[in-house]
Amino acid sequence: MEKSIVSIAKGTDVEQMVTEVLEPLGGVGSLIRPKSTVVLKPNAGHVAPAETSVNTNPELVAAVIKEVRKAEPKEIILAEASAIGCDTMESFEVSGILKAAKDAGVDKVIDIKGDKDLINIPIRDARSDLTKIRLPRFLLEAEHIINLPIFKSHCSMVFTCALKNLKGVVQDKVHYQMHQTDLAKAMMDLWSVIRADLNIADLIRPAEGFGPHSTVPTEFDCIVAGKDPVALDATVCRMVGLDVDKVAYFEPARERGLGNYDEDLIEVRGKTIDEVFKALWLPYLEGLEKYPEYSIDTEGSCSSCLSLVGLTMEKLKSLNEYEKNTDATIFVGRKKGIPEGLDPYKVILFGDCLKKYRKQGVFIGGCPPAEPHPLWAI
Repeated sequence: MEKSIVSIAKGTDVEQMVTEVLEPLGGVGSLIRPKSTVVLKPNAGHVAPAETSVNTNPELVAAVIKEVRKAEPKEIILAEASAIGCDTMESFEVSGILKAAKDAGVDKVIDIKGDKDLINIPIRDARSDLTKIRLPRFLLEAEHIINLPIFKSHCSMVFTCALKNLKGVVQDKVHYQMHQTDLAKAMMDLWSVIRADLNIADLIRPAEGFGPHSTVPTEFDCIVAGKDPVALDATVCRMVGLDVDKVAYFEPARERGLGNYDEDLIEVRGKTIDEVFKALWLPYLEGLEKYPEYSIDTEGSCSSCLSLVGLTMEKLKSLNEYEKNTDATIFVGRKKGIPEGLDPYKVILFGDCLKKYRKQGVFIGGCPPAEPHPLWAI
């Protein structure tokens, strides 16, 4: 079986690192065809400034635009659909990505959420409940898609990097549908109908902690690139001390034939894993099962609310309030109903999905709720 190539660069000059990380893959001239349309898909899912490492580093976005320009493409497009409840253009602006991209000479910026020219793509061999996806025409017609994820802790899948970042090419309705089924399999269903040609991952200041939006940025000074998103994600896991066997989506990715995650099927070029290794704090490895004193119903929930539940539990512990409230029942995500007979003063209804049941408990509005509100409610 042919090995997947993953390249690692380390340093402090982002533009130089981008050039270096692409050289073992053949260089930008062999990766991008002249007079082609190139779509860059960063992570700009939440409204947060660059220093939070919630979104892809704007310096990386700018450096990739400049590097791709060397291949003389016809057009470079920056595109994203931010998380449910977030405004894409606001995320681009606050993150610094919009200014960085414009300064670097990007030709067009597109909010996928607002795109009306969509094409229905059936998933004929769907492994999840996602049997069709509506995707923007411009994305399907582009000659190249370059995936620009940041590595960060993520409540739904332990971490997010190349594979999960492509979820930002769908609009809110499909985002929601993906969270109502097996998310790992839904992600691979998406990759089965649209793929990135190249993945360049931001590990300049990756994020530990309670991601995707309550992050602890950590200096790492690396950029990782590869055509195989599975091999890239697996390599990054090994760089940060995360056991790939504890990540739910590598096996569905293998079953889909999307790439390699076995170490002996990946050829690492540039820096070695040992040279750059640094263990990161990824608290979601244990999931919400680490709070067994509480009854937490998360069926139908999205990543934003899940991460906020975990963060709230930790805050309760730090304030010595955790043990005082263990008789609370917490509901997160869209439900067909709330059980009758529960004490409404000990029922926490987390987020706008549960608004219609607000008379049955302590309701916390928002999509997702504002960060301190769940703490106050409990």
